[in-house]
Amino acid sequence: MLGGRDDQGKELGAQPVVDSLPTPPPSPQSQPLPFMPSAGQTILESVLAEIDRLSSIERAIIVTKLLNSDEPLRQVNPGGDWVKLIEERVGKPYAEAFSRWLRARCNCDVGGDQ
Repeated sequence: MLGGRDDQGKELGAQPVVDSLPTPPPSPQSQPLPFMPSAGQTILESVLAEIDRLSSIERAIIVTKLLNSDEPLRQVNPGGDWVKLIEERVGKPYAEAFSRWLRARCNCDVGGDQ
């Protein structure tokens, strides 16, 4: 308002025209955002953690499926790895029966590699 009166009846002087907008206060140093892993990375880390918990036979099964090859299963020790897994998951009588079957079937030492 130029040369008018305010609400209390006082005469106002001419207000200067401002050519620029007020400058915002300087922002503090920008801090880098904390690293947030992507959803894919989170899933991958979770899968790898689960794989670490698996037995050698379970890992061999996964690799066999992924590579469509029986080679990983050939590297598993039937007298040690398989017997141990059967005992843990099914029970000792089944593990003992498997050991006897393995000895009868292949004349191999159950504790050795086959």
